[in-house]
Amino acid sequence: MLNLWRDVGRDTRWIMWSYMLWGVGEGLWLYIQPLYVKSLGANPEQTGFVLGMVGLARLLFMLPVGMLADRLGARRLMLPGWFVGLTGALLIALAPDWRWAVPGFLVYGISSVEIPVTNVYLSQSVRHDPTRRPDLPIQASLTLLWAAYSLGLVVSPAVGGWIGDEVGLRPVFLFSLFWFALSAAAITRTHDYPAPVRPERGHDYRGLLSRGPVIAVFCVLTLGFMAIFVGQSLSAQYLEEVRNFSRTSIGVFGSINALGTAVFSVLLGLLVSWRAFRSSLLLVMLSFGLLVLSGAWPVVVIASFILGAHYAARPLAVSVISGYVAEHQRGLAYSLVDMLAGLAMLVGTSLAGVLYTGSPDWPFAAGMVGIVGVVILGAALLRPAPARNRETIPAYTGVEQASE
Repeated sequence: MLNLWRDVGRDTRWIMWSYMLWGVGEGLWLYIQPLYVKSLGANPEQTGFVLGMVGLARLLFMLPVGMLADRLGARRLMLPGWFVGLTGALLIALAPDWRWAVPGFLVYGISSVEIPVTNVYLSQSVRHDPTRRPDLPIQASLTLLWAAYSLGLVVSPAVGGWIGDEVGLRPVFLFSLFWFALSAAAITRTHDYPAPVRPERGHDYRGLLSRGPVIAVFCVLTLGFMAIFVGQSLSAQYLEEVRNFSRTSIGVFGSINALGTAVFSVLLGLLVSWRAFRSSLLLVMLSFGLLVLSGAWPVVVIASFILGAHYAARPLAVSVISGYVAEHQRGLAYSLVDMLAGLAMLVGTSLAGVLYTGSPDWPFAAGMVGIVGVVILGAALLRPAPARNRETIPAYTGVEQASE
């Protein structure tokens, strides 16, 4: 692991530090945010709506920012995302009721543009960071990035839950601002890379999005995200209201969840991209089943650890789509993955609120059924696609090769 830390290069290490610090701050309230929105006077349907604002922001901003990253370079767009996130968290912390939390979550969601832009920056570091091992696969950087983020979450959810029990939920958000500021400071230590060379025939986004295999991949990934969000979004509220766990206990379960993310990000990163994504979905389904089966704390601990695989699904989805696109199209492709994840979050969280009102078990049941459907659909549609793709889509265009 120490050798891998050295091999990823200086700039990637600073991004990992930044993600880990952001994980500390976000982890303070990530698993209890439904409880905070509830404390502001929202019912389950309203809570789902408020949390869905993060997905709406992704839906609106991901794609244009990703296209700009292909043209202008990632770092010029990467830095503002950290400061937008800091502003959004402040708005959430100061919200007097759930309606005022809506713009806060929307602004905070805008900061999520940093995710695909950072992925583009990592792909550019393969060429431009002289401290990076040249033959290290990009997938190693993508999964390690989320492992670093998850390590930041290992302790802070338990701390956030304890603060929520002892002081209140609003101070949890205020305390997170300190860690977000440290994260923003770390990201400023990265280097600018040369502006991308414009391909001779343009970026050909229309051609990319007209290919059947690419459309199939995006559809399957989106449905997979939706199944995850339907079951996972109100899990903290389920543990409090149905299983009668305290906020401190829920925070501890969140820390265990983050540890699971760190472990599964590394382990699943060793598999072929689609197989790894499918495995992450099946692990999430197992977790949903355990949460419905029993409220005994040993079972919930195991379920929380396994549920950590849901965060590994995002970088694995990026890795899946990387095999279908050329390098000069990755800004659009990575952003489209996250934009569609935002759409899945918007629909999934809203649907979770409606289902939870009917029965607290229904969101988990819907999530499990959805995952089974996605796995079957993916096995039917995507198995032969990567082999065809490798024959027809080079990793670099002729213009890009000439510029090396």
